[in-house]
Amino acid sequence: MSETPSSESHCSVLYKRETMTSTKLILLFSVAVISLGTVRTAEADLPHVEISNWAIRFGAQMWEIGKQVTRIREIKERYQSEAKIEQVDGFAMVKEMAEEMENMMGDKIEAIKRIMDAAEQLSVSHPRLSRQDLYEMKQRGETIEYYNAKRLNVYHRSGPRGGELVDNHKALMMSNSQHFGNVGINTSVSAVHVPTNVFDGGPDVMNGILWSEQLDRIFMTNYESDPSLTWQYFGSSTGFMRQYPATKWGQGEWEPDLFDCRLRPWYLQAAASPKDMIILVDTSGSMTGVRKEIAKHVVLTLLDTLSENDFINIYKFSEVPIPVVPCFKDKLVQANLENVRELRNGMMESETNDIANFTSAFTTAFEILAKYNRTMQGSQCNQAIMLVTDGAPIGYREIFEKYNWPHKPVRVFSYVIGREIIDTAATNWMACANKGYFARVTSLAEVREQVLKYIPVLSRPMVMYQKDHPVIWTSAYIDIAEPKLSDWLWEIRERRRQRDRSLNYRALLRLISERNNVQSDDTSNVTSNGTRDASGRPTISMTVEQYLTYGNLVNEERLNAHRMKQEREEATNPANQNNRQGARTKPKFLMAISVATPVYDRKNFSNIIEKMLINDIWEEKTRTVRTANLLGVAGTDIPVTELKKRTPAYKLGVNGYSFIVNNNGFVLHHPDHRPLDADGLLKPNYNTVDLSEVELVDSDGGPRENDTYLMTMRREMIERREGETSFKVRVHHDGMRRVSIRRQRYYYRGLKGSPFSLGLALPDGYGHFRVVAETEVKRLMADHNINVSSFFSGKNWKIHPDWIYCRYNYDHLKSFDSPEAQVMHFVDRTQRERWRWNSKHPRPSHDSVRSHKQEDNYYCDKHLMQSLIFDAQATEVFDKNISLSIDRQDPGLGMLMALLARHAMFKLFGISVAFVATRSGLLRWQDISTIDDKHFSEVNLNAIDQTWYKRAVDQYSVEPDSFVYSVPFSTGTGITNESVVTASHAIFVEKGGYKAPAAVVGLQYRNSAFRETFFNITSGCTGGVQCRRTCSSGDLSCYVVDNHGYIVISKEERDTGRFFGEIDWLVMDSLIHYGVFKRVRIYDYQAVCKDMQGHRSAANFILTPLRYMKWFVQWMIGRATWLMLQTQIAHLMNPDWAWAMEQEQADYQYDDNDESPGPTPTGGEFMADGDISIIVHDEAVTMDNAYANKTRPRPCDQQADLYVLQPEKLFKGDKPDSVKGKQNCNSNNLGARQCERHYSTHKIPHSNLLLLVIDTTCRCETQKQKIEMEEVRVNESLICERPQENLYRLRPSVCLSYHPEEEEIKQCGKGNLNLPSILLVTTTMLYSILKGI
Repeated sequence: MSETPSSESHCSVLYKRETMTSTKLILLFSVAVISLGTVRTAEADLPHVEISNWAIRFGAQMWEIGKQVTRIREIKERYQSEAKIEQVDGFAMVKEMAEEMENMMGDKIEAIKRIMDAAEQLSVSHPRLSRQDLYEMKQRGETIEYYNAKRLNVYHRSGPRGGELVDNHKALMMSNSQHFGNVGINTSVSAVHVPTNVFDGGPDVMNGILWSEQLDRIFMTNYESDPSLTWQYFGSSTGFMRQYPATKWGQGEWEPDLFDCRLRPWYLQAAASPKDMIILVDTSGSMTGVRKEIAKHVVLTLLDTLSENDFINIYKFSEVPIPVVPCFKDKLVQANLENVRELRNGMMESETNDIANFTSAFTTAFEILAKYNRTMQGSQCNQAIMLVTDGAPIGYREIFEKYNWPHKPVRVFSYVIGREIIDTAATNWMACANKGYFARVTSLAEVREQVLKYIPVLSRPMVMYQKDHPVIWTSAYIDIAEPKLSDWLWEIRERRRQRDRSLNYRALLRLISERNNVQSDDTSNVTSNGTRDASGRPTISMTVEQYLTYGNLVNEERLNAHRMKQEREEATNPANQNNRQGARTKPKFLMAISVATPVYDRKNFSNIIEKMLINDIWEEKTRTVRTANLLGVAGTDIPVTELKKRTPAYKLGVNGYSFIVNNNGFVLHHPDHRPLDADGLLKPNYNTVDLSEVELVDSDGGPRENDTYLMTMRREMIERREGETSFKVRVHHDGMRRVSIRRQRYYYRGLKGSPFSLGLALPDGYGHFRVVAETEVKRLMADHNINVSSFFSGKNWKIHPDWIYCRYNYDHLKSFDSPEAQVMHFVDRTQRERWRWNSKHPRPSHDSVRSHKQEDNYYCDKHLMQSLIFDAQATEVFDKNISLSIDRQDPGLGMLMALLARHAMFKLFGISVAFVATRSGLLRWQDISTIDDKHFSEVNLNAIDQTWYKRAVDQYSVEPDSFVYSVPFSTGTGITNESVVTASHAIFVEKGGYKAPAAVVGLQYRNSAFRETFFNITSGCTGGVQCRRTCSSGDLSCYVVDNHGYIVISKEERDTGRFFGEIDWLVMDSLIHYGVFKRVRIYDYQAVCKDMQGHRSAANFILTPLRYMKWFVQWMIGRATWLMLQTQIAHLMNPDWAWAMEQEQADYQYDDNDESPGPTPTGGEFMADGDISIIVHDEAVTMDNAYANKTRPRPCDQQADLYVLQPEKLFKGDKPDSVKGKQNCNSNNLGARQCERHYSTHKIPHSNLLLLVIDTTCRCETQKQKIEMEEVRVNESLICERPQENLYRLRPSVCLSYHPEEEEIKQCGKGNLNLPSILLVTTTMLYSILKGI
């Protein structure tokens, strides 16, 4: 054994003085002598040899138990005798998978092109109904029938009409389809969604609905020929969307209907080429009250129309233009979710004052756009200036002549705010003279419609080319989510949190008021380390804040478990389901990409009707004008899960994975892509996660330090090249509580016809080899007359729910209760005479519609199915409750265990379940009891993806004959839950010097039984000799710690599952110092930080009416200001300036005086609440405690230090060795006893555990340190650095922003020219003159 020097960290340091008397020096010498004697005694008393023996005995016993219970030898022999090892060719694999994806994507492109072509023809051939025609039809009582998605299958719930269909609604038969997200669908028709802000009776909308109805036959033909198609749709430029198959639109009370197809990524990217946009917002004194609110909503809606291929900035201007985000000054930023969110927040607060300098604002915008165009930055396509104002005095022609004419590369769109009759000639001219559009916004209700008018203008060059229909691919996004919906759901979450806190506050008051039922004498049984009260219930010591946050659920872990249980109950309770009529329930977020193409109006000219004033009479005149109208966009969705199916996980192997990157470097899917936060809500930047943020390179650099190998791979994937590379990465598990370091080899290849590249990551070593073992059903039946269905006897088995073994191409052909039933159906079919494997994904065939006969219309993965059957046969022994054959080479404990029946061993050693999971996704188990609410098989359906499976495979290279042990995190909360200890072991096949994983076996112990086994061993010495000091002694603290520093066994049961540094950081730090553990810093670049916003007072309800009063006053002042602006007196003095009255705005604040009446209750009481007893610390409980501080999510970077065991430090050559250490426990009080505390740590063989024994004779003040993610703080000088700003990206390949004949189109919106009255001019001029005197 080797002994390490004393740790430099101390429990306390010696008290030092510059001057010390001789008396104190003598006293110090005496104390040092006493301390030396104590150290020698303590070191001699620490039983190092026995500690080593304890570790060896415990490891050997647990290995033998696990080996016998899990049938390791029998299963391994079966694989070893019949399986082969095959080397993986990474390039060949990525090529094969890429071609599968390309075929699938090409099929989707052909489908939308058929929709597009049909739509353009139908639009031309359909006779148009005028407004008069629709009016006459209504007078005759005729209606245009169609299926409105929001008016399907809605019935009266009660009353005299209970059960009857609601008026103006329709009934439509629907059946649930797993392929379409488990919602009710009807594949015979499509349904129409009309946004809330669009009138579905308007002529343009009704005509579009009528002619698009004939698209149903195209939709159906597409789906019949390609069963992998999901939702097909046509989004009209008028706002409605026709979607196939028909389904009921499922918004409820929790979700407002914010959906508008024109704001979806697929529509926006297909309708117009990428753009650079600068928004100029007038914040002069006249932009107050309602105008200010309308202007803000105009800007926010403009932001909703941007995609990640666009670039944006917003300037507010009065005297000088100021960026709403200071860090974005003089530049354009990519319109990803994070940047758009910053711009949104910047628009929330703005002051209106002074005068509007239009010259300065336009100059700034033009110069920024020119710089980006000149330096080849930005989108290099469309450029636009969006002016949001309540009017301009002149047209500023000289600005446009200088910066934009004659080629007009920058379009100008003007949005004039306000209902008043004002002069809009100047702002109208700006737009019309610069290939833009003028819109007037008079109310909040019409903001969206007016804003969206700019999209068809940008699409004009594209429409005029007619034959060019660019196909666009979106990035991954949540199919039902709106940016506003995400904020709304967060607000709902905050309200729910406040509600829960209020209920906990009331419960706390009730518990305190009942304290007289339990006096202080009753609490005498509760000690500092006791866990039960006098009545035997568990106890927990809590602060008031903890109780108000978690209530009697005690902590976040139990709270989350409670919520999950509620969700399971709601999911299984038919009364809570609203899916009978095809309604969408509360959504399970589904990531998808979309492919879309624009649909053009093939008519180049249109007849427009204008009202003209002739001889004081308004008359309607029709004239023909040149047009280039966008009809809409045709598209279809591809769920990300469908992409994953083209990269089967069983081919990638354990710890291998696929990922896809787009032209911006953002991942479409990646195993570390986490779009939802801990509360199940969308993260602010959920779909703009860069490849460099999910592949965490193992390096000693700081956060976001770009690695050369990673950046090279990223660039080549963006450029869709083929390549290969290798580097080390840090892979985190279990919610960033564990980390592994491994070298991975990457293979990548571009996907033709798309902006995507596919990548594969395979671990070095075992990741490049596969076990090949398949059972050919026909041969097995012919040679041995065996029914392969017998391998799947019983109910103790499941398969991976997300893998495709065999399936029918259409849901309606045959339905199954479970994936296991589906597999068994096809297992039976494989034994029939005319069976054939359809192992190729179905491709569209339009020569003849695909057969819908059940016998032929299926897909089966031959290799996966035959591997599954082999695994079922190889693991069949796992189900047998028999004693095992005795291994004569394994005498002793193993021989005795082999004589026991399996169930007897379960009971004897406290085993709750034993299991085996194989490479084909098969999971078998045997159990005799259930500890958790959910059975092991329910939690571990996808066993190969579980951490215990992956860690077992990695552990094999460290110690082949070993189990990986783990316990649930944070179970030591003071509540004695019967948790479990999970042990897993990987079975490898080794042939010809190569090895590959075939399966993982494991078992779960009851924690109490596992602890009992350990303390039985460590309570005595080898040979039955009586020991003076053991782990049962009061002066030794014994811990079993796993290879990441988490406690598996401790004297204190509440410590189980906690990081050891929370118990004694000084010892942990010493182990790190001497290399037993390695510190590994992990970064989370997808983190969400919550900024506190405080709480509102109880008087906040007063704020709403006062806010309207405030708006009214500001409106009145704004009107007066505008009257002065109308006269343009200031313009006479300086033509560049428009003058407005300075308006100061006050914020209303109210003090919170609404406190609960009566005396202020205090804590410190012993209270019973349900299944636990709670001790609340002595704190005052006031009404302020009931308020929850509201939060807002913000993207941020976080970091944490994790720890990995370095097992080589615990070996000396091939033999296990121990590490011993000591700590000086000095006191500032020189009269106090000085001592040293010793510890000894030993590797527990056949495991990932180590035994740590600490001599606690010397009482030290301990330090504690948790593993917690904390935000990465950046230097103030780097606060404006955007992480993704300078990363390489590739622009979309198609840009259609110019057509030489576009100037012939004159439609650009209408303005008004209204001259002020002579009286008003005279009055305001006199006022200005008098004011100047």
